Amino acid sequence: MRKAAIAYQPSASPSAESCLRKSYPPPAGRARRLAQRGGALLAVLWLSAALSAIAFTLAITVRGELQRSSGAIEGVRAYYLAEGAIEHFLFQLGSTGTDRQFRPGQRRLRWDVSSGSVDLEITGENGKLHVLAADPGALSRLMALLGVEPDRARQIAQGIVTRRTPAAGGNLSPGSSFSPQLPSFLQLEDLLTVGGMTFDVYYGWWDRAPGEAPEGAAASRLMERGGVSRYLTMVGGGGINVNYAAPVVLRAAGVPEGAMAAILQAREGRVIEDPTPFGVGSLPGGMQLIGGGSPAYTVRATAQLNGRPVRRTVTALVRFGQDATEPPLGVVRWYPAGN
Repeated sequence: MRKAAIAYQPSASPSAESCLRKSYPPPAGRARRLAQRGGALLAVLWLSAALSAIAFTLAITVRGELQRSSGAIEGVRAYYLAEGAIEHFLFQLGSTGTDRQFRPGQRRLRWDVSSGSVDLEITGENGKLHVLAADPGALSRLMALLGVEPDRARQIAQGIVTRRTPAAGGNLSPGSSFSPQLPSFLQLEDLLTVGGMTFDVYYGWWDRAPGEAPEGAAASRLMERGGVSRYLTMVGGGGINVNYAAPVVLRAAGVPEGAMAAILQAREGRVIEDPTPFGVGSLPGGMQLIGGGSPAYTVRATAQLNGRPVRRTVTALVRFGQDATEPPLGVVRWYPAGN
């Protein structure tokens, strides 16, 4: 019996890739290692950015500290330049040579040196109202002109007169060894203990100028009020010096407006030695106008270094000696901050 022939169909042989895939399967941790490599790269990038930010911040901090230190050093240099200018002014006061640059009655000086320049504002103390000798009306008018309320101005003026009067000691006998209840003035700051006197009146304050600004316009400008300490003194005396007196002092002393305008114009070009030609006779309270220099000066020196914006101001009150117990010339008060 003959068997039926069976068709032979050879099966497709596996490809080399499938054999390799079956023979060498991929490692189980390969995908995990690839993910770890990506995370490490990101971590390195973030770390680099953080270090760059830290370095940038450190550079800015160092630069700021260097600028701050440089400013402090320049400030000290400017301060000693201003202090040296005041010392030089003292030398000018005591000098009698032909090279003397300061003339009694002069109000401004400027000195240029290799490191900078110094501007001096000179105010004779006899250009102010003397606390112990000024007329009560002049004191009251001065404060009213500076913006103090009239009632407060009269109260302060009366308090000053009461304090400087020997009868202010109350019921103490003339030969008593006890101090009076209200001692006289020893320094200008003692005015702060007078009734009605406040820090604003003494040092000054800022207020809006009279009149309201139009609607929609900018606010009215500020103007300084008070500040009686700049126009009163405890040294000097002997009259009101027209070379140094501020306009508000001349008005308070009773100088007519026309004569005051002539005085202010004349002293811009020269030192006034004799104020008689201005036609001002006797003033209220027995005060009189004088010219020339002063026995004491307030000197305000402002120094600025060349090419730098740093400025420093020093103020000193200097005075000639009154008798043999005092030096011929010396500093009475020193204001290192300029005020």
